[in-house]
Amino acid sequence: MEVTLLGRPDWDRGPPSPRGAFPSRGLRHGDGRRDPVQDGVASPATSGTGKSKLETLPKEDLIKFAKKQMMLIQKAKARCAELEKEIEEFKTKPVAGGTGDIIKALTERLDALLLEKAESEQQCLYLKKENIKMKQEVEDSITKMEDVHKEFEQSQGNYVQEIENLKNELMAVHSKHSEDKASLQKELEEATKKQLELSEQLKFQGNCEDNVKKLQEIQNIKPVFEEQILYLQKQLSTATNEKEQEITHLQEVIEANSQRYQKDINSLQEEILQLKVAHQEEVKDLMCQIEASAKEREAEVSNLNQLKENLVRQCEASVKNIQEKYECELENLENVPDANHENQMCPMLLQEEAFVEQVVNEKIKHLENTLKELESQHSILKDEVTYMNNLKLKLELDAQHIKDEFFHEREDLEFKINELLLAKEEQSCVIEKLKSELEDSNKQFCCIVEQHNKEVQRLKEQHQKEISELTETFLSGSEKEKLTLMFEIQGLKEQCENLQQEKQEAILNYESLREIMEILQTELGESAGKISQEFESMKQQQASDVNELQQKLRTAFNEKDALLETVNRLQRENEKLSQQELVPELENTIKSLQEKNEVCLVSLSQRDTMLQELEAKISSLTEEKNDFISKIKTSHEEMNNLHKKCEREERLIVELRGKVEQTSHCNSELEQKVNELRGELEETLKEKDQNNQKLEKLMVQLKTVSEDQEALSSEVKSLYEENNRLSSEKNQLNRDLEVLLSQKEDVMLKEHISELEKKLQVTITERDNLSTLFENEQVQKLFVKTQLYGFLKQMESKVSEEDEEQDVVNILQAVGESLAKINEEKHNLIFQYDERVAELEKKIKCLQEENAVQHEKLQSLLRDHEQEKVLLRKELEETLSHKEALQSDLLEMKNANEKTRLENQNLLSQVEETSQNLHSKNKTQNEKEQSFVRELENLRLSQEQKEAELQDVRAELLLLKDSLEKSPVENDQPSLVKELEEKIGYLEKESKEKEEKINKIKLVAVKAKKELDSSKREAQTLREELESVRSEKDQLSTSMRDLIQGAESYKNLLLEYDKQSEQLDVEKERANNFEHHIEELTRQLRNSTFQCEKLNSDNEDLLARIETLQSNAKLLEVQILEVQKAKAVADKELEAEKLQKEQKIKEHASSVNELEELQLQLQKEKKQLQKTMQELELVRKDAQQTTLMNMEIADYERLMKELNQKLANKNSKIEDLEQEIKIQKQKQETLQEEMASLQSSVQQSEEKNTKIKQLLVKTKKELADSKQAETDHLILQASLKGELEASQQQVEVYKIQLADITSEKHKVHEQLKTSADQHQRTLSAYQQKVTALQEECHAAKAEQATIASEFENYKVRVHNVLKQQKNKSVSQTETEGAKQEREHLEMLIDQLKIKLQDTQNNLQINVSELQMLQSEHDTLLERHNKMLQETVSKEAELREKLCSIQSENMMLKSEHAQTVSQLTSQNEVLRSSFRDQVRHLQEEHRKTMETLQQQLSKVEAQLFQLKSEPTTRSPASSHQPLKNLRERRSTDLPLPDMYTITREEGEGMETTDTESVSSSGTHTQSLEQLLNSPETKLDPPLWHAEFTKEELVQKLSSTTKSADHLNVLLRETEATNAILMEQIKLLKSEIRRLERNQEREKSVANLEYLKNVLLQFIFLKPGSEKERLLPVIDTMLQLSPEEKGKLAVIAQGEEENASRSSGWASYLHSWSGLR
Repeated sequence: MEVTLLGRPDWDRGPPSPRGAFPSRGLRHGDGRRDPVQDGVASPATSGTGKSKLETLPKEDLIKFAKKQMMLIQKAKARCAELEKEIEEFKTKPVAGGTGDIIKALTERLDALLLEKAESEQQCLYLKKENIKMKQEVEDSITKMEDVHKEFEQSQGNYVQEIENLKNELMAVHSKHSEDKASLQKELEEATKKQLELSEQLKFQGNCEDNVKKLQEIQNIKPVFEEQILYLQKQLSTATNEKEQEITHLQEVIEANSQRYQKDINSLQEEILQLKVAHQEEVKDLMCQIEASAKEREAEVSNLNQLKENLVRQCEASVKNIQEKYECELENLENVPDANHENQMCPMLLQEEAFVEQVVNEKIKHLENTLKELESQHSILKDEVTYMNNLKLKLELDAQHIKDEFFHEREDLEFKINELLLAKEEQSCVIEKLKSELEDSNKQFCCIVEQHNKEVQRLKEQHQKEISELTETFLSGSEKEKLTLMFEIQGLKEQCENLQQEKQEAILNYESLREIMEILQTELGESAGKISQEFESMKQQQASDVNELQQKLRTAFNEKDALLETVNRLQRENEKLSQQELVPELENTIKSLQEKNEVCLVSLSQRDTMLQELEAKISSLTEEKNDFISKIKTSHEEMNNLHKKCEREERLIVELRGKVEQTSHCNSELEQKVNELRGELEETLKEKDQNNQKLEKLMVQLKTVSEDQEALSSEVKSLYEENNRLSSEKNQLNRDLEVLLSQKEDVMLKEHISELEKKLQVTITERDNLSTLFENEQVQKLFVKTQLYGFLKQMESKVSEEDEEQDVVNILQAVGESLAKINEEKHNLIFQYDERVAELEKKIKCLQEENAVQHEKLQSLLRDHEQEKVLLRKELEETLSHKEALQSDLLEMKNANEKTRLENQNLLSQVEETSQNLHSKNKTQNEKEQSFVRELENLRLSQEQKEAELQDVRAELLLLKDSLEKSPVENDQPSLVKELEEKIGYLEKESKEKEEKINKIKLVAVKAKKELDSSKREAQTLREELESVRSEKDQLSTSMRDLIQGAESYKNLLLEYDKQSEQLDVEKERANNFEHHIEELTRQLRNSTFQCEKLNSDNEDLLARIETLQSNAKLLEVQILEVQKAKAVADKELEAEKLQKEQKIKEHASSVNELEELQLQLQKEKKQLQKTMQELELVRKDAQQTTLMNMEIADYERLMKELNQKLANKNSKIEDLEQEIKIQKQKQETLQEEMASLQSSVQQSEEKNTKIKQLLVKTKKELADSKQAETDHLILQASLKGELEASQQQVEVYKIQLADITSEKHKVHEQLKTSADQHQRTLSAYQQKVTALQEECHAAKAEQATIASEFENYKVRVHNVLKQQKNKSVSQTETEGAKQEREHLEMLIDQLKIKLQDTQNNLQINVSELQMLQSEHDTLLERHNKMLQETVSKEAELREKLCSIQSENMMLKSEHAQTVSQLTSQNEVLRSSFRDQVRHLQEEHRKTMETLQQQLSKVEAQLFQLKSEPTTRSPASSHQPLKNLRERRSTDLPLPDMYTITREEGEGMETTDTESVSSSGTHTQSLEQLLNSPETKLDPPLWHAEFTKEELVQKLSSTTKSADHLNVLLRETEATNAILMEQIKLLKSEIRRLERNQEREKSVANLEYLKNVLLQFIFLKPGSEKERLLPVIDTMLQLSPEEKGKLAVIAQGEEENASRSSGWASYLHSWSGLR
């Protein structure tokens, strides 16, 4: 783009398309871009997608196209050569010093031109390639054409064969026809004998008159039928009115339902609110109870403390009293000298002291009991508090759950409504389908009518041929003429009869079609309702009545025509018989016959026209019906739409009001919550005080714990000693067990082992219990210590580790100090809490203010909406009563909406009625006009016919006159003349009557036109009204949208409010969490001591259990494998049995269904029989009236016979089916018995399986969890990838938009610069002009001053001269010469002055021009410098970008190479590892085979030894067992082909065993373990000669185990192989994707080209042009095959056929060189 801006030399070119592929599309905006039409290169998509438009072109056009392309290329080359010459000239010229920048610009321009040249050459090459491809495609098309030609020849041959077949058939038909002809000639000969019957034919004239009378009667009947039609129309109108009433009733019902549902919703909302209020009240009551209980507890604690103090005081007082008493008694005793008295007093004192001590101890015990009771009460209260909190949470959850349920119910209701609407739409689709079927049936009827017309034409042609043959026969003589006449009469009669029969058949077909239509309409009616049924039945009755009338009219007219023709022919025959000798008369008769033939043809054509008219009427009726149905549907849809809109309005209003109430409610709730928070804060402070008291109590408990610890330590030592002793015993027992297992001599050892194991377990359990007790105590001790140290560390008190181990007293002292610190911190925390509460209150106030502001805004919005609604009501409801506010009365709004709906409906109904009336009027008028036109044409035709007849009569008269003059006979002439005169008079009268009729018809036509004009005016007025109604409707819809927008904004505000309330709740939860945390700390102090001890004991237990579990696991694995095999077998059997059962059940069900269907068919056929019987009876009654019904009865009889046959067949079928059912029932009973036996076996197997399933369930659960996690991760990855791709696409779109905007910005800047420069130039020019004018003005003023001064001087001189003249009159002669010279000089001076002024003006102009040129030169220089700077900077930027892109490209290449190398190395590593594994497996397999063979040889040797031992006893019997052994070995123990077995097992990798092994991750046993593991069923073998079979069985089991082991290993290897193959596939796909990305980066360098291609692809219509762009997009974006396929589907559209026929214009994009 930058290069083009430097200024191209008159050559408007766009950016060169990369690869010469596709021309850039887009309008020129002055930036050098090309018009989309000016690129002369066809898109390269022809190479990619099959046939293009060039294939369809002829060779000449292709050659022209190629020549034009070559011309364009030559022009481009010539231009390049010219430019190169110019460049060389510039180089050769010497350049000034300051033109370095220009040279740079020229060099850049040269580079750009060279690039363009290279690209044009690429285009040439590409065009050449395309030309070659085109030639190839042309050759392909020629070959295809040849193939098509061959196919055409084949089809032609087939057609020729068909034509020959048809000719043969025709010949056969002709032979039949000739036979018929011969028979007819015989009949003609008989007819000659019956010439006497002509007299009887005269009677037919009388019959004709009767027929005329009948016709008149029919005309009289016609008005009666018209009255009936009018009556039917009235009934139709009443039916429509009833339909409208029903519709209105339905609407009212719907509205009532909606109101009821709204009331239900409101009641539910009120119930929820009531529940909330009740819940809140309960919570408050509970809180009050908790507070009261806390206060009571505090009072009890204080009472206890007082009691303790009182007791202590009492104890002290009692002790003092006793001491005083004791001292007094001692003094008394001292005074008394007797020793006996002293001895007596000592025991008394001792008794008193013991008594006092007992009293004190009892009191202390009592106090301790009361303390314990109080503590238990306290713990109960705490539990109650926690229970209440849990209850509160549960209640809140219940409330939320109720809300959710309500929401879900609402959603379900909405979903049901949507489903109903969808069902309604589906019903409409069904109706449309039925309509389409109706149309198809109509089309079929039309096709049948056309076939009938063709048959009629064929008959006409046959008739003409026969007439020509008759004319030939007429020439032979008068007798032949008579014969031919009779033949013609009979033939025509037969043809008429045939035509009538065909007509009747067509009518029957039509009636059958109509019956089918009626059936379809009845089906439609069932879906649509009674209204449509009545409407359609009325229509059908009308149509049937009209058709019957028309058929009767047709038959009457046909009979009349036939009779008239026969009468005329008979008359002419009479005349001919009278004048047999006259040849000219015969010729005239021939002419008349030909004319009559033509008349017959005309009558036939009239019949055809009548048929066509009837068809047109039928089609118009069907169209009217369809129109009515469509209008009804549209009215229904409009009604539904209006209902929905009204319901939406009502819902919105209700929602808005509910939201307002919710906001007010939320505000009140917030205030309550603030108050609750304050109360809770106070409670927390009280609880902190209580916690401090609890801490003091804990300190006392710690002292007691430290004393208990010492006792526990001594117990622990003893337990350790016992543990060591038990472990030594365990080791000894293990050794004994191993010895016992190695020996394996007696079964008694097993029992001994089991007893020992039981004892061991008992000892282990005892040891475990002891260790757990010890550990629990240790853990308690450690936990208490750690908590105390942690507590001290938190309080930042330093205690050494040595002191920690020694004294607990020091710790307690430190704890006391830390408590003091805690109290201080507590005070600080209270202060902080107060500050936070104040902050929260401020925030709440702010939120309340914001809510109030939002509330006001919402209210203002609501007011605006209400005002708009009020205005709309005033506009819509001018005739209704004035209703003011929307908020005040919702019911009034509903009534108004209902009224508007009714009005709209009435208007729509009126409009529809008027339009229908108009349509009907127009149709009737058109029909009247058409009928008038037809009558006029018929009258004209009849006039022409009668004129022709008059001419014929005149000719006959002339002939008669001539004959009169010639012939002597005179009696016959006057009679003939009279007859002719009468005919003439009659014809003249008829012509007059017809002229009068024509005049009347013209008058009627004029009236009809006037009525049409008036109806058109009415239609216009109605349309205007319709438009006004629609405009009002649009206004309503706009106002509704505004309301909806307001509601949405209100919803958003509510969401914000909810968020803020949630934040408040979170803060409350934090406060609650703090409280719970304090309570949990106290609980943790108690529980943690137990946990520590348990952990230590568990660690020791685990080590012991792991060893036992490992041994158990190995045994379990063996059992699981065996059970799985058994399970697999049982499952397979079960599945087979289930399949058999299902098949049999299905067969039974199908047989039952068939029976039911047959019964239904029987019933239907019986009903049909009854109907047909009834119809037959009716037909028999009608048979007396008409002969046509006889034919129908015959058809019905045939139908009856067919139906009877069908019935008989079906009865036989039913009997067969019943027999089959009996057989199947027997089968079913046997199956049920089998099922019972199978179920018992299944139950047994299931009981076994349940035990194994319990073990497998755990592993499966874990697997399922891991799989779910994986799937979740994959889903997340997929979603993130999708989002990433979408974002990347958006980024690319934004980049494209940015590029467009920047280009537009550059253009605008350039335009601004040019306009600014122009303005500056004009300004400078104007300024120069102004200065020049000012200078001229100053000069003129100066000249004026000089002239004035000169004038004054001149006056003075003149006075002087006059004085001198008076004085010197003598010297006049002398001065005259001087004067002349003076005047001449003055003239010269004036001329010089004028020249001077001119030169000055020229000078000024030149100066101004110079200044202009200098300014322009300066501006141009500035622009040139700017442009150079810009180009330099842009070039630098582009180079930097190029460097960066190249570096990025290199980086990407290196990364790609690294990834490829890494992937290849990984692949090689995997391959090598896999090969190593396979080799390792093969080696292991070989080793195991060798070991097995060795073991087998050893076993055989042992066997041989055992056999050789008894040979000493019985040498004869020793040979037999050896032979038996060998035979058994040969039969029972064939060496298994290991390779085949393993391959068979591991080929599919779809068995359940492999899945279980791989999924559960169970450890496969080694070979040695499998061989050494004891068989569960077999007893330990005793080495005797009798038990050889058991030994063999053991060997077999060991070999089978080894085979199983190898199978397992092979399955695992195959599983790993499959995993590796999947990894390889993934890696390959990744490599391909990376390669595609790399290629995409290369092609995406030219973004502008990509943009043009994509825009063209988007805006083009689907077809071949869009398909041509696919390979370009594919090469640019490197699409995958799936993406290519999707794009191809999008590109292919419905316009492929249109694009083929479009030719050159669509292909050549109107290049600049071509047009």
